[in-house]
Amino acid sequence: MKQKIRNWMNDLLGRRTYQRYGEKEKRKTRISGQLFSIAVVLAALFYLGWCFVNAQWQHWYMVVPFLVTEAVFFLLFLLWGNVLWAKRHHRPDGPPIEKKKFSLDIFIPVSGEPVEIIEKTLKGAVSIDYENKTVYVLDDGEDDQVKSLCEQHHVEYIRRPTHENRKAGNLNYALQRTSGQLILTLDADQVARPEIIDRIIGYFSLSRIGFVQTLQTFRLPEGDPWSNSDMVFYGVMMPGKDYDNAAFSCGSGVVYRREALESIGGFSTWNFVEDVHTSMLLHSKGWRSVYHDKSYTEGTSPDEIVSHTKQRWQWAVDSIRIMLWDSPLFKKGLDAYQRMQYFHIGFHYVVFGIFLPVFFIIPIWALFTHHFILKEPFWRYIIARTPYFLLYLLSNKITTYKLHTFKRFQAQAGLFAVFFSAFFAALFSRKRLPRYTVTQKTGRRHSLGARMTKCLPHIVLILLSIAAIVYGLTTIRNDYWFLVVNVFWASWTIAVLWRFVALSLFPQRT
Repeated sequence: MKQKIRNWMNDLLGRRTYQRYGEKEKRKTRISGQLFSIAVVLAALFYLGWCFVNAQWQHWYMVVPFLVTEAVFFLLFLLWGNVLWAKRHHRPDGPPIEKKKFSLDIFIPVSGEPVEIIEKTLKGAVSIDYENKTVYVLDDGEDDQVKSLCEQHHVEYIRRPTHENRKAGNLNYALQRTSGQLILTLDADQVARPEIIDRIIGYFSLSRIGFVQTLQTFRLPEGDPWSNSDMVFYGVMMPGKDYDNAAFSCGSGVVYRREALESIGGFSTWNFVEDVHTSMLLHSKGWRSVYHDKSYTEGTSPDEIVSHTKQRWQWAVDSIRIMLWDSPLFKKGLDAYQRMQYFHIGFHYVVFGIFLPVFFIIPIWALFTHHFILKEPFWRYIIARTPYFLLYLLSNKITTYKLHTFKRFQAQAGLFAVFFSAFFAALFSRKRLPRYTVTQKTGRRHSLGARMTKCLPHIVLILLSIAAIVYGLTTIRNDYWFLVVNVFWASWTIAVLWRFVALSLFPQRT
């Protein structure tokens, strides 16, 4: 900790010796983001204290959720600020060190995906520019067409007799029957570029590098309506975690060292998906990871509401299960920064699923009851709240390289019902996972009824907000600031949620 503070002071004063790629060039952006983050903390502490002192405790049933929610979001900001405090970037062409030769296995786990999609991935794997490689298709779908495809392209085909433990079990079955020193895993729809191994294999010249994850890109509809590019995640969050040796595997476009996997007994079968939990186990064993922030694969992502929410629900369940039942805060072998980095993943889902709806409900309650949770005049509330609000927006804009837009916040906030459901699924799944099926990413169009069930909570909140605004405008005559503040926040609810509803009900028109 003392060394980090000393390094930061030297960075602030321009006295630091910069050795990492891009570190000196991004100094001004990094320092300004850090200073704004500190300002956010100070403004938030003032605001939270002011709210506590001026709470109307006779409305405790609303005051308590409000204060707890504000505190929880502040804690989330502290964790997010830690993620974005400093980021590590890497040379696009890989590390400038001698590249040793390793034997490479390429695993392509499949489970009933269309043959034409698998063939594109298979061809991409075969074309990877690396001599000492063997391509394996791991077929959990028991599809003879896939077997014929492998014979046609002269790649190895593995079909296991049983299908326990989902993708992780499929990978482990192949792991026991292969011998490559490195293992590249590619999802069935992830087409690799020829240079992927050449760009990242140099990292493995360092003996404790356990895995290297690359940036993933996807073929997306025009405008990326669901924000499936995940540019905040890949552009700033993963580099921030990489800085603290906490970058985790995303399950595809990642190269593992076999020795590292064998040291933890293979891919983790504890969760739906093996990636994050396997990464945490590797880090707890002292292995290091690298996030190489350049893309060498292209895949598909869900293009409609039912599959999109199903995929995000599974990710949320996995992350929350780790937070609740194998908590990184108490995981032996992790350092303090790794603990915070891993805890942040699951905590983010909990905050958006359990606590964000409180902010949607409070202005509705206030406008219908003409009560509020604070006793001070509302112009003082504006004075107390505005610095925190504006400083947060500026801090987030700087630290995320302007990638975190309102549209991306809408996409995340719109999943609150998904994350709410995921929290309780994880809470009651300590020893046994909920039912799981592979997410279908493209091609299927669900009925209007199926799509509407996914956005029904959003429709209810929007309609209630509209009704509350109308009621407030027609009944509140003597408290202008009360009306303005609550109409503003009710309108914010509508602005946040409408896009999710529109994309769900009218996918071809938005």
